[in-house]
Amino acid sequence: MSEDVSATMRVGITVILVAALVATVLNLMVMSNSLLSGGQTTLQSGIDSVSTQEFATYDNSKVSGTQVATALSLFQGRDIAIIVRTKALAEAFAGKNYAINYGALVTADGKPSGSGNKAKMLAIDGYTIPSSCQSMSGISGDAKTAIVSGQAKTAVIVEVGTSFARSEGNPFYTAYLHNTSGLVDSSYDTIGTTVLGNYAYILSSARFSSVLIKDPTGSIVGIYFEQLQ
Repeated sequence: MSEDVSATMRVGITVILVAALVATVLNLMVMSNSLLSGGQTTLQSGIDSVSTQEFATYDNSKVSGTQVATALSLFQGRDIAIIVRTKALAEAFAGKNYAINYGALVTADGKPSGSGNKAKMLAIDGYTIPSSCQSMSGISGDAKTAIVSGQAKTAVIVEVGTSFARSEGNPFYTAYLHNTSGLVDSSYDTIGTTVLGNYAYILSSARFSSVLIKDPTGSIVGIYFEQLQ
């Protein structure tokens, strides 16, 4: 009889120990998942914070030409549009809101190139934009772009207020990134920014206003720089 009781007690103790072990393992798993989830949240928050800080300098600010050149270098190879309107370009084509689009190319609608809004690249001789191009005749939709060539340099020209725009009172511009088959189209010929006399030339001591460009979801997709002096 005593042996039966002892056997029963051993079984009971074993069950209790197993249950305690299982409970401990489960608690550890819950704690691990919680720590992992918390770590992922912290990491994502950190990434978002870094991403926001990258653009903080250019959020409705006044910057130097050196900072514009830095932005061109910093965001090169990324899906970020850097749009620059120099005084030389503005004065050469007075009354035209032309600016030069580097990096990712912008468009005012979100349609891919295959739907008919593929950027129109027009042949330009030297620095002279033909009257047909100045009036943008024959160019449909919001993808009004042209190529300006000079000293073997090229640049994609977009119209402020057309290819990207800002509503009255809005602190940022809105645009989509132009894409072909799901891949963002881009232009990285920035050599003209370093050539004195080129419309794209960026004087290091010049002052520019800088405004962020966002897509309709609120994601930052670019920066617009306009030379003040």
